[in-house]
Amino acid sequence: MKITNIFLKNFLIIKKSNIELSSGLTTVTGETGSGKSLFVSAMKALRGERLAKTLLGKWGKCGEICAEIALESGDDELRKLLAGNDIEPENDSLLVRRVFGDKNGVYLNDTPVSTAFLSSLLGDAVEIGSQFENRELFKKEYRMKIVDLKAEDGALLAEYKEIFNRIQAIRKTIEELEAKDDISKRDYLEYQIHEIEKTETYENEEAELLSKIKFAENRVKIVKYSTEFINSLSSSLDFLNSADSSASDLAGLDDIGDIPARISAAVIELDDISKTSAALFSKYDEPVDNIEEIQTKFDRLSSLFMKHGVSTSADLLKKLDSLNEELFEMNKIPRKTEEAEKELAVLLRKGEKLAEELRKKRLKAVKPLEENILKYLLKFGMKGVKFSILLNKLDDLNENGFDEAVFEINTIGTEKMFDISSLSGGELSRLLLAVKLIDDEDGKVILFDEIDSSIGGETAREAALEMKKNSQKNQIIVITHFPQTASLANTHIVVRKSIDDGEVETEISILDKAGRIKELARMMGRSDSADFLAAAERMVEANTDSSI
Repeated sequence: MKITNIFLKNFLIIKKSNIELSSGLTTVTGETGSGKSLFVSAMKALRGERLAKTLLGKWGKCGEICAEIALESGDDELRKLLAGNDIEPENDSLLVRRVFGDKNGVYLNDTPVSTAFLSSLLGDAVEIGSQFENRELFKKEYRMKIVDLKAEDGALLAEYKEIFNRIQAIRKTIEELEAKDDISKRDYLEYQIHEIEKTETYENEEAELLSKIKFAENRVKIVKYSTEFINSLSSSLDFLNSADSSASDLAGLDDIGDIPARISAAVIELDDISKTSAALFSKYDEPVDNIEEIQTKFDRLSSLFMKHGVSTSADLLKKLDSLNEELFEMNKIPRKTEEAEKELAVLLRKGEKLAEELRKKRLKAVKPLEENILKYLLKFGMKGVKFSILLNKLDDLNENGFDEAVFEINTIGTEKMFDISSLSGGELSRLLLAVKLIDDEDGKVILFDEIDSSIGGETAREAALEMKKNSQKNQIIVITHFPQTASLANTHIVVRKSIDDGEVETEISILDKAGRIKELARMMGRSDSADFLAAAERMVEANTDSSI
């Protein structure tokens, strides 16, 4: 793939810029502080990295970063990823668009996607190397990635990583099961279950017990009042019967309306109340003999209610069911753990077998990889340098198998090898550049951000020539302060910052031949110097005629 066009809008100090890129080597130059680093930020955004709101300019509430990408014959993997998300390239062209600010979004040919998908699509296809990012060399994952690229073990590594991820998942499951398999908790559950079961409670029992307790406490008063009530009813009934008889006699002598009938009805109603009350109050005749047992049972239930945070026997029975279910699941843990451990053992054997196969491939690749990196280091002026890659075998499997890649170097001519942390900034930049250039893949976009700034002189030209050569199979973009590098460009982009009425704005443009000569002269020292202009013109002419 290659990027044919980059469009920036409201991007910090860039109001609007449209840059057409070509194949081969592209250099980006400009004064310090002009905005060249925005190229790096834009490229990072295009490969799915985080886009900070602080990059939003002052010309609106949203900014945009767009890139038109031409897919080539070797981009089958990219096409598969796109097809898997129902995205169809138009004429082998893909438009990547990121919007940020008040609104945020990622679009591929106007189809919204996640930044995670954008990263999976372009994260490996767009590489960035920088003197400020040579910390990549200290990451074991990056060093192993370089070894694996040379070993061409991608399919095997993917198979291994799938197994390793399953191993990690089962290990986590076993860890969680073991954390739950607490003997003391199991014993406590059994105790709680037994404690509830031995109460032999039933729904609404607490209300019945409370009723009996209250009756026992008030029995003397209840018996007294109920007796008085029955006696009063009996006396009233006698008086009412007498009134009923008198009313009947009176009705035989004179018309007194419905009074006799109403009194007769009252007699019947009062008699029914008397009989019903007598039957109801008969229970008060028998004392509650087991009141102590009832009180003990009620106190035990109340204690269990408080302990389990419930208020009724029905809720306590639900709690019992919950505890039994928890104990049932806990009793299954040993069997589940045993099954998981058996599965883990099988996966570990598979993983170890694949890890050994990976190691064999990597060991074969280490020597040629060392030689290729060393070849570049010598070209970059590191005379007498020694470089080696150790493939340490670890005791346990990790995400890369058994292996850990260690880069060692010696720049002082002795036999002892040192960790790369002993290198200076310039030496680390050369090593990172060498590592980036040994990749045998093609069709990538590689941005080098001032990676030659710690080199200089004839060595800088050698580095530039190697980047130029690599640009025949990859699209190389170099942000540089060196005229030696810029003079080799197929496309020369200049970044200029202007201030008009206190307003700062950056413009990005592609230089023609005359513009290149003037910019190279500026990079040498003075853009209006006849000597520098002549030297710059010779450099442009020489590199235009170069076959590289």
